Amino acid sequence: MILLQSHCRYLLQVLSTRVQNLEKGVELDCQWVEFDDVRYHIQATVKNPNLVLLSLSLPAPPPETVFLGGLPQGAIEAIKAAYGVVLQILDPPRDGFNLTLKLNLSKLPPDE
Repeated sequence: MILLQSHCRYLLQVLSTRVQNLEKGVELDCQWVEFDDVRYHIQATVKNPNLVLLSLSLPAPPPETVFLGGLPQGAIEAIKAAYGVVLQILDPPRDGFNLTLKLNLSKLPPDE
């Protein structure tokens, strides 16, 4: 049995670095694929360093999965509950992705 962590370490690293270096205003545009064909695309501009776009493409789920708004049932509610005012879900998502989030890093609590 393989024990895998539930979070994406690379994504955490990119976002942590971004939050710690907001004043530097560096352009960000990264794409990568993680285990099980989960695809990520993260972007930020120099003009709005506090705003980050994060797009995710998920592998095809089992046929019995119930969908609402292009994602498995309950996914949107779980995302909103976990991240609240820090993010906005863009509808429709970017082409080729199942979900695009706009993260406003200025709304992060100072201790997170």
